[in-house]
Amino acid sequence: MEDLKNKILKQSLAVRTNVLPEVRKVVDTVQTDYDSIKPYKTNIIEWLKPVIDLRDFYVYPTNGITEGLDWWWGRSEYKIWSAAGEYQWVDQKLHGQDPHYVYQSIPSAIDGNYCSVDSHTKVALDLAYVGSTTIQKIELHSGVEKVFFSLSKPFGIRNIRTGWYFSKTRDVKRETLTESAKYYNYYAHAVAEAVISNFDIDFVHNRLYTKQVEICNSLDLNPSDSVWLATSKSKEYQKFIRKDDIARICLAGVIDEKT
Repeated sequence: MEDLKNKILKQSLAVRTNVLPEVRKVVDTVQTDYDSIKPYKTNIIEWLKPVIDLRDFYVYPTNGITEGLDWWWGRSEYKIWSAAGEYQWVDQKLHGQDPHYVYQSIPSAIDGNYCSVDSHTKVALDLAYVGSTTIQKIELHSGVEKVFFSLSKPFGIRNIRTGWYFSKTRDVKRETLTESAKYYNYYAHAVAEAVISNFDIDFVHNRLYTKQVEICNSLDLNPSDSVWLATSKSKEYQKFIRKDDIARICLAGVIDEKT
């Protein structure tokens, strides 16, 4: 037990998940395409449907969620609010004024658990941990205008930089890049489509849930909805506190990916 705890305490604050052997095998079959010029097509909206219905959204490929966020708020003057402990990449840009957008992650980057969508009239929603949980519906309201997702957190393939940016309205410049110029990351796109073609949205959770519970029981941690995470209020884990004395603990370093 002490060995597990020490491994956790030595981890960085970042959540870097493992690539399961079944996933690695599929990714290894994807060949680099140096020469093609292909229209962009994706099945991601259908794959996400058991959790979230994005059929009314336009979808564009990005190199990870972070590039999508950069594209959205980095090119704008939007005043953005997010809760303490949220993904720290998004600058709030409030300057004492009411926000144009609330940025929120579900499951939450604060603790890895599902929550309700913020009721603000404009919401940008980050789905980074979807794909590492059981199937739970995220109910949208009309104010959700932007959504971001990648396979980095659930499937561990962060270095390939898969990603999607969903917008309720057309993003003309992004559309021109993707559909007219056909500029997108062909390799990352091919990997992403191979993964979602071979694995259901709850595959990672089903594969690792027993191990998550076993580790949490042995260390007196609370398992999060995301199978890669747990929480604790113990002072031993204060390094990982995100909000309200709650430490968000990544279990990837102590989950054997070959289990």
